[in-house]
Amino acid sequence: MPDEPGQAIVPVEQDTVTFYDRQIIAVRLPDGRIAAALRPMCEALQLDRAGQLRRIREDEAIADQLVSVRVDTEGGAQLMEMLTAWAIPTWLTGIKLSRVAPEKRPAILAFKREAADVLYRHFSQRQAELAAPPNLVPAEPITKPEPPERGAALVDWRTYHEAMVAWIDWQSDIEQWRGSMESRLETVEEITRLVPEILERLGPEMLSAEHQRTVHSSIKHLHELTGRAYPTLWTELGASFHVAKYDQIPEARWGEVAEWLRVRITRAGGQAPEQGSLF
Repeated sequence: MPDEPGQAIVPVEQDTVTFYDRQIIAVRLPDGRIAAALRPMCEALQLDRAGQLRRIREDEAIADQLVSVRVDTEGGAQLMEMLTAWAIPTWLTGIKLSRVAPEKRPAILAFKREAADVLYRHFSQRQAELAAPPNLVPAEPITKPEPPERGAALVDWRTYHEAMVAWIDWQSDIEQWRGSMESRLETVEEITRLVPEILERLGPEMLSAEHQRTVHSSIKHLHELTGRAYPTLWTELGASFHVAKYDQIPEARWGEVAEWLRVRITRAGGQAPEQGSLF
């Protein structure tokens, strides 16, 4: 059953994502994580939802990535169990394909390999599709045309008048833009209101220098514990968070990165600090 209503997360964004010919309800959480509804994913993969819920809750690596989210539906607000996008491959890794009917295997492989990327790409594109601010000043200035000489051909006069219309329209756009800018900058409150728009266009803050140093020392620790090559460890970290380089991971996902490192260090027999100290 979903968590109690008071424990439900209210998403900042909700949409329906089409994947493998299925409609999956997905959300962006307040901390920046992307999550997808577990029920439609189980239905698409022909998996028993109750059994998968139990498996996820028993897996310490992803148990805290199963969250109860309040979503809007045609029948009103409802609570849904959702799994964060980065945890989807880990969840499906626990399903042994050899024990699954052959007809189910392609869908499971597709979800395991691509679902997280599709979800993050979908919401990234939505965020990028910000409406252009109205009344932008035209990029290219238009010069007022010179009239033709007396006795010029009709086609020359037609070209002149068309150019004059374009010049007048440009002048009008300039005046509208000036008026818009003056209006928007009249008060300190209006200037302050523009700051969130600018920050949203700049995109999320990446991992801080301090957290990057922590990642470096933890990867070194993992290398010493396991003997695995550094490139392999860095590749696994990047793949888990769907980035080419670790410093492209958003700061908002630091908690997930810290947990990823802690779990792997602990599994390798090392002593990792509790989340909240070094992590």
